[in-house]
Amino acid sequence: MSGEAGKAGKSERPGSGKRKGFCGSRFPVPGSRIFRLFAAALFVSVSCPGLLSAKQTGCLECHSGLLRDKQGKAIHSPVAAAECLSCHQPVSGKRHPADKGSIALVIKGAALCLSCHEDKYKQRFPHGPVAGGSCLFCHDPHSSGNRMLLKKFGSALCFDCHDRSLANGQYVHEPVGYGECTACHDVHGSAYRRLLKQNFSEAFYLSYSSANYALCFICHNKEIPLDQRTDTITGFRNGDRNLHYLHINKADKGRSCKACHDPHTAGQERLVKESVPGFGKWDIPMFFTKTATGGTCVVGCHKPKSYDRKNAADYR
Repeated sequence: MSGEAGKAGKSERPGSGKRKGFCGSRFPVPGSRIFRLFAAALFVSVSCPGLLSAKQTGCLECHSGLLRDKQGKAIHSPVAAAECLSCHQPVSGKRHPADKGSIALVIKGAALCLSCHEDKYKQRFPHGPVAGGSCLFCHDPHSSGNRMLLKKFGSALCFDCHDRSLANGQYVHEPVGYGECTACHDVHGSAYRRLLKQNFSEAFYLSYSSANYALCFICHNKEIPLDQRTDTITGFRNGDRNLHYLHINKADKGRSCKACHDPHTAGQERLVKESVPGFGKWDIPMFFTKTATGGTCVVGCHKPKSYDRKNAADYR
């Protein structure tokens, strides 16, 4: 037999390939997850013969409530496959279900979740429950009527802990209104403060760089501050003079988006704030009036300014 044929024959021999968690091809590695499942199943089959039926469906004879009203919704894959022993194990010396504490988790805390789920949440700024290993703050380990096994839908879950007033206002940022906090925030952890998906500077003044506005540019047109003159890119213009460019695109004292806008809700149109940080304890008042073709801004830091897209205001 030629060398090539020999190689082919060797690779096709049944059982010749190694599988994860196995020694060679047949036996579980002691201490591996597969070994623990094998040992637990053997123990249960001997000490609790009534606990297991085909694919452990015996568990659901008593614990059917874990799937109640969840058909067609999110079901944790081990539950859907009736692989209860992926997460649970019988306790030696106790009989189930007669003895209290007869079933325990294979591993305690978030370490159990991370034995299957990728540990991608070691971020500079972790979400509090993640940092504390409390996955069950947000997720149901068995099934849920919501995607990702979440206990509640959208921002309703966030507001179990966070201030609900963030979403209460006359004018609401669209993602907030739809309960999509994850449009801006990463729920597990982030390299940026406040769990933001992209960088957003805390500074009031900053030199212009698209990186300083990366968060807003996830959704908003990143060309808004680039051209001094435009009649299409932005509605915030006086004639064709781009007022976003005027406020933002500066070498030293360009304004942050939050200088004028609130990222959650506001009492004025266009999410314009009613005040901005001033000097000491004094906040600079800001009043905005929208018109059909522009608006007027009255701010404590300069005299009233109006803009009009069709009939440009004269600033002289």
